[in-house]
Amino acid sequence: MTRHRLRTVTLASSLALPYIALKSYWAAGGRAGLADSFDMADEFRRNDAPTALIWLEHHGVDFTAVLALTGLALAAVLAHRPPRLRPLRRLLLAAAWAGTLLIPYGLLTALLGALGRDDGNHPLTGWVVPAGAAAFVGIGTALALSAWPHRATAKV
Repeated sequence: MTRHRLRTVTLASSLALPYIALKSYWAAGGRAGLADSFDMADEFRRNDAPTALIWLEHHGVDFTAVLALTGLALAAVLAHRPPRLRPLRRLLLAAAWAGTLLIPYGLLTALLGALGRDDGNHPLTGWVVPAGAAAFVGIGTALALSAWPHRATAKV
């Protein structure tokens, strides 16, 4: 991988760091950025999330932060030294290409955040949505940039 592409993957990945830090802070009991009465674990419970995710949240581990770190680790592996074993490389590339769907998701999140939601029932403060949108676009871009050079080797 070229040095320029490696720097670009690193820069795109860095967009996720505020999101990972914020979600980890919330899982550890922090309240900045949340409405006073909002509780993430209770929200998971109300939405019928799996018990394991609720347990993790109660014990200071946010699964979305873990997923974000996993995406960044995948981008780093593909950017530096992808596995030589073809089935494993294909599996990692398939996951990376699927992860590029975070780009439109992040852009849509940013658009909807910019349009605002003024129903008085939103659990997040104004600066949280841009942090999430930047993370989604950053992770998706890092995955795309790290997978792109390997597209010819992933053919069946």
